[in-house]
Amino acid sequence: MSLTLEKFTEQDWLNRMYRKSESKRTKDSAITSLSMFDLFCKYQNLTKEQVIEKYQELFNQNKPDIRSICLSLDKFIQFLDQEHEEIILNPKWAPSTFKRKSPGTIKVYFGFVKSYLRICHGIKITTEDIQDYVNFPKNRKEPRRPISIEVLKKIFNNASPERRALYYTLVSSGMRISEALSLTKKNFHFDENPVRITLEADNTKTKEGRETYITSEAYEKLKPILEGKTHNELVFTNYDNVDDAVVNEEQNFGYLRKTLGMTEKYPNSSRYVVNLHCLRAYFHTKASQKHGSDYANALDGHGAYLKQYYREDPQERAKKYKELESSLFIESIQIESEKTKDKIIENLQSQMEKLQAKMMRIELLND
Repeated sequence: MSLTLEKFTEQDWLNRMYRKSESKRTKDSAITSLSMFDLFCKYQNLTKEQVIEKYQELFNQNKPDIRSICLSLDKFIQFLDQEHEEIILNPKWAPSTFKRKSPGTIKVYFGFVKSYLRICHGIKITTEDIQDYVNFPKNRKEPRRPISIEVLKKIFNNASPERRALYYTLVSSGMRISEALSLTKKNFHFDENPVRITLEADNTKTKEGRETYITSEAYEKLKPILEGKTHNELVFTNYDNVDDAVVNEEQNFGYLRKTLGMTEKYPNSSRYVVNLHCLRAYFHTKASQKHGSDYANALDGHGAYLKQYYREDPQERAKKYKELESSLFIESIQIESEKTKDKIIENLQSQMEKLQAKMMRIELLND
């Protein structure tokens, strides 16, 4: 009886990527990675199938030639690390040329291709092989700039009421955008002070349930939205798929950012200085300054300290949030321009009162 070998197709692999991460974005990244590898093969006037067949021949020799496979993959890395004006993408609609990928993106693409080669084609490349033969571009990280209260006010004041409520929730709870978009009305505990939010394990990045809070200021923005929602209805989106909801919110934030002229990017990066993640970072900074990074990590879901810190009494956690709350206010905090404006108005009112008093004295003299 002959042994039938199990086969794993490309589609099987893509479905596995989705099951493993439970994220459509991961599957989309896997698809893009294979598309990049396909472009690399075509750049050498070969098909993806031809290159993989060559790798299999090298790997299945009596003495596998891992070196040659890795050196070929190193060329793939070099390909991604260069501009290619001769390669036209999307020729039928919105054509563009191939742009150099960031070091982080290159590592992601390589990781998916490595997994694909092993699982679908039996080509195993070890970490030591990669260290010996594959050179990744250095990831030059610019220090992330903190978002100012002035910028936050400008964003919040120009957002729609629904998105203003979402942004207040993000900045006062430390949640990821995907976590906030998965919230239903039942996740909010309005009978408590501060308002507590329970995040279910299925909807967090770490797959661990946790609790956080929002400020009274955020709750005031939320109330008009919540009044029209049923117990199990999503609060911040109409999308059933959270990945689609995230893409939609990022696009809308991008439109607002462009309208406000906040389009600066970090050097040699596609990342904007002002982005949705800044709201989470703002919370983390304020919470860390007030109660330490352990407390901040526990509320915003950085898994390292989550279990340890959640042994703390719930009443104590809530009490600490009340101590933190005023630091997270946006609308209630006056910035210098607003203080100056108030002083100008105050001076004008004083001058008006003096002028009115003078006019009254003149009228009395004339009488």
